Amino acid sequence: PCWKRMAVSPVYTYVPNVIGYLRIVLNLVAVHYAVSDYRVCLGCYFLSALLDALDGYAARALGQSSLFGAVLDMVTDRTATASLCVVLAHLYPSYLSWFCALVMLDIFSHWAHVYASVLQLASTHKSSSNWIVRLYYYKPILFCVCGGNELFYMFVYLHNFVQGPIVGTIKLPVFAPDGVDCSAVFAAILVCAPIFAFKQLTNIIQMFIAFEAINAYEQSKAKKKG
Repeated sequence: PCWKRMAVSPVYTYVPNVIGYLRIVLNLVAVHYAVSDYRVCLGCYFLSALLDALDGYAARALGQSSLFGAVLDMVTDRTATASLCVVLAHLYPSYLSWFCALVMLDIFSHWAHVYASVLQLASTHKSSSNWIVRLYYYKPILFCVCGGNELFYMFVYLHNFVQGPIVGTIKLPVFAPDGVDCSAVFAAILVCAPIFAFKQLTNIIQMFIAFEAINAYEQSKAKKKG
């Protein structure tokens, strides 16, 4: 058979890519136990997030960076977040449309940005003409923002099962002027919320910049033909 004569590229067995495969398995296990065992779910999801930092380090340290690895890493990130949003939509059905919107924004933003980078022949998709997006892709900030964003989702997930001890009272001028009790998990959600908001803002800016770049490329191509 022809498939037996096909040479298998060594890139598939690069250490960072093997780590990527492991992340996919961990994410699938996390989703499988999402409703029945929140400890297993969070443990697998958190480990997958940690390995996300390790695969990039391994690629640089071992000289095993590859386009396949970059695509594998980004798609794994996007599908992991999307899967958790699906779980959250199941646990919080009244917020279904919000979680769907977050998934759509995440996919639109990153796919359009990568596509625009390819059209512009950029050496990496982690660059931009916009200072907010450039700030986001600065490695220390990228690590903190992505970590804080994932923690926000994880704490929202955890809050459905465990609230923790009351750590204080929060006064909301319109909704609860006299104050409401704040649990430890809810407090963690509030701490991560600004980071989560910054991540979504970056996604929106990145998406529109990418759309403009794609349109500019098409117009430039049309002028050359004309």
